[in-house]
Amino acid sequence: MKRYALALCTIAFGIAVIIGSAQAQPKAGWPKGATIGTSGIGGVYFVWGGGFAKLLHEKVGVPASVEVTAGPVANVKLVAGKQLDFGLATAAPIYEGWVGQGWAKGATYQNVRVIFPMFTSYAHAYAPKKTGIQSVKDLNGKAIGIGAVGTTPAVYWPIVFDVVGVKPGRTVNAGWSDLTAQMKDGMIDVVATISGLPWGSLTEMEVLQEMYVFALSKEQMEQCVAKYPYLSPGMIPKGTYKANKDVDLPTVTVWNFMVVHQDTPDDFVYEVVRKTYENVDILIAAHKSAQEVQAEAIVHSPIPLHPGALKYYKEKGLSIPEKLMPK
Repeated sequence: MKRYALALCTIAFGIAVIIGSAQAQPKAGWPKGATIGTSGIGGVYFVWGGGFAKLLHEKVGVPASVEVTAGPVANVKLVAGKQLDFGLATAAPIYEGWVGQGWAKGATYQNVRVIFPMFTSYAHAYAPKKTGIQSVKDLNGKAIGIGAVGTTPAVYWPIVFDVVGVKPGRTVNAGWSDLTAQMKDGMIDVVATISGLPWGSLTEMEVLQEMYVFALSKEQMEQCVAKYPYLSPGMIPKGTYKANKDVDLPTVTVWNFMVVHQDTPDDFVYEVVRKTYENVDILIAAHKSAQEVQAEAIVHSPIPLHPGALKYYKEKGLSIPEKLMPK
């Protein structure tokens, strides 16, 4: 399987691995280093991965490198093929890989396991105010950037468009930094993402010019959730961006999870999960969406948990649904 890694990004976040005697050291049988599959530079996954790499190194004693990939679908494939140790992925691609639907096209990826919930991704789109584009219904015939092939927005915004009856003029697949540049140059009209909040590329654009940000109407949201049960109703709180300082935006959401291969040592996974919850402040410092890293949210997992993770949740007294028990 082709490796999707394009760069090692840990140094970019100032978290280069420096082995110190005061830090924890890997135990026998644990990996001596770990790779974390994220997404394109500029996206929430990329930032999140940097924080998680810092946590693994400082609190678990395992040096980690952040790898730029094509996003959740690629991360599921790469973790399944043991080409990544950790992968960040949304519930929909994880579920489709498990059952062989959607992007999986009949193939199944049932050696992947969830270890902890990360944050909720919110579907929303944005355009320069001068375009006059203010809603999803305005997207007919427009040029819309939806992220690199395989990323959650690239896979699921076309599904949303189909459900709500929108026909873009064209959709553009590229990394988020490239799409931001194309929007600045007027080459595309809109960027549509499904991400944690706030979305860095949008806040960057708001520094340069006035923007409209919009999501789905209540009716459109209900249509999507009714057809695709791995989607959930949600709300982008007012004040998330300058463009919605006075109004909440209804939309669809999907949970994000950290996944590993089923063969990852149980005691290692247990320690990673324990240290993650004990040191969530490291993740929040990287991206505020990590405030949603809460053990109770593990019940939203679309597939079974890793045994090492299950041990932690049982110790915390959580009731885990039978469908999430390791197979």
